[in-house]
Amino acid sequence: MKKKVKMSLVFIIIICVIGFLTYTVYGITQMYKINKWQSAIGKELPSKFKKILPLKRDIRGRFYITGKIGIHKRDFILDTQARSMAKIENLQSLHASLWGVYPRAVKNLYGQQEKLALYMLDNVDIGDGLSLYKPLFSGITQTNALYALLDKDLLGKDILQHFVWKYSLDHDELTLFSNSDSDMIHEEAQNYTKIENALEKGVPLIFDAVKESYKYHFDLGYEGYISINKELYDKLKEKYPRKEYLSKTKDNCVDTTFMLTNVPIRINGLYIPDCELTYKSGFDMNLLGVGFIERFNFILGYQKGDKVVMKEDLYLQPRKIASKPNDFVYCPSKGFEVGYLEDGAVVTFLEVNGEANRKGLEIGDKVLDIDNGIVSLSADSINNGSVTSYIRKEKIIRLKIERNNIKIDLEI
Repeated sequence: MKKKVKMSLVFIIIICVIGFLTYTVYGITQMYKINKWQSAIGKELPSKFKKILPLKRDIRGRFYITGKIGIHKRDFILDTQARSMAKIENLQSLHASLWGVYPRAVKNLYGQQEKLALYMLDNVDIGDGLSLYKPLFSGITQTNALYALLDKDLLGKDILQHFVWKYSLDHDELTLFSNSDSDMIHEEAQNYTKIENALEKGVPLIFDAVKESYKYHFDLGYEGYISINKELYDKLKEKYPRKEYLSKTKDNCVDTTFMLTNVPIRINGLYIPDCELTYKSGFDMNLLGVGFIERFNFILGYQKGDKVVMKEDLYLQPRKIASKPNDFVYCPSKGFEVGYLEDGAVVTFLEVNGEANRKGLEIGDKVLDIDNGIVSLSADSINNGSVTSYIRKEKIIRLKIERNNIKIDLEI
């Protein structure tokens, strides 16, 4: 009897080991297949080219580019820390082919994990005739928190790395050229500070107050300033002016974000005296967002090398012309923002003791009307930035809100 039990246990262990090895080998094989496919995306690009395009940004400061899928014009958000993705219905409407599924669940910034379907698109051009070879896009469903943020399709690092991208914010130009043209990048990067492999390994920031260096992901998809972790926040929070913000999420939670202002930092010899840092509990990530990145002209120096597959250098040049305070919305000047949740239009962002809060607005208030209906509070109007843009431009806003089934009129 004991011998039978022992043999059964051995058999179960062997089956488990075989299952684990099969799953592991399958995952490795699939990832190799995906990476190999994505490395071929730029194979139809010429070895030398240069395209100068208008620099485009949306209401939140994110950079985007106009391309074509077949005969359809599309705007694509550019994101250095994500893989290419689009809403699943957008991909299906463009007749994308289901290529496969990620072998493991992909975790987004909100902690959600989901196995994403991969879709292949034919005839994708960006930058006035630069053809991508059958790129893969992750299909994002409505259950994914990223869905509400994807007002445009997104080009991630898997596509960006097949070009060199020069963002000349002072001249409102975006220049694309070949990642195998070392002479061109040498010429275009004159008077820029080079940070080697920063797009892969991170950008080293030195904080004067603590005399320590921390590495940060250069993230064009992050709409904020500089996101810091708890360790650094605890060291700096008593040294600089601090603000507090509340944000309401899709799952009905309220998160708190702290902002430190006028913080001096150094990057490879460049000195920036007045930075904004944010810390959000549960979001323990070091990120450089577009609110900070826009202080520079910069080059994403993805390059093919002789001995290495790719170099990922970053080039920075402080701007001569700064953005105007109201050009983009990283932190609403009136101290609140309206988002669209299950209950409709809701106050999803609020500065504690800011102008709106002092005048009676609270996080989670349902917004029934703005200025007697002058701006629509539909999901599309909110998600495409029309409501945010209107609130930002008006000196006085009249709101009709509902809280605990009581309607309230406010003037902010």
